[in-house]
Amino acid sequence: MASSTHRRDLTVLLLLAVITLSQGFAADAPKCAQPKVVADPTYKPGQVWSYKTRPGDEESTITILRVESTPKLGIIVHVKIEGFKLENCTGAKGSSVMDHAPFTKAAINKSVVKLLRTEKDIPDFEEGYKDWLSHCGGLYQGSVAEALTATNKTMKDHGCK
Repeated sequence: MASSTHRRDLTVLLLLAVITLSQGFAADAPKCAQPKVVADPTYKPGQVWSYKTRPGDEESTITILRVESTPKLGIIVHVKIEGFKLENCTGAKGSSVMDHAPFTKAAINKSVVKLLRTEKDIPDFEEGYKDWLSHCGGLYQGSVAEALTATNKTMKDHGCK
């Protein structure tokens, strides 16, 4: 399990990667469109899915946290990603967790493989979610594996400065 410092650093790096990859709200806009929770026929909070992972991340899973929509972004699937490996700028690899990552529904559709189970308790993601909202955050549009690769690159390039 990641330390709180590691999680905070990972959250900052995740935000950098989302901003880099996103097609979202204008960062200087005074107000962002507030997402509305929607019912989705496929994805429901608490579902734990296997997905098309990167090599070495085969045990990694995603948990659906919330499904929302905005007129500009469409369906937003917020997930927690667990059990993947990140390499830092020194080459050290470790098991990591992203407590909150926002994706387009199309990105999740092309990522998921199998519904593994549904948990009653939704993991806490409010801190990352509120940070995302406060920055009028964008969405990952590529697969979960592509998002992790981009995050790993950001971490390696900027994590030891």
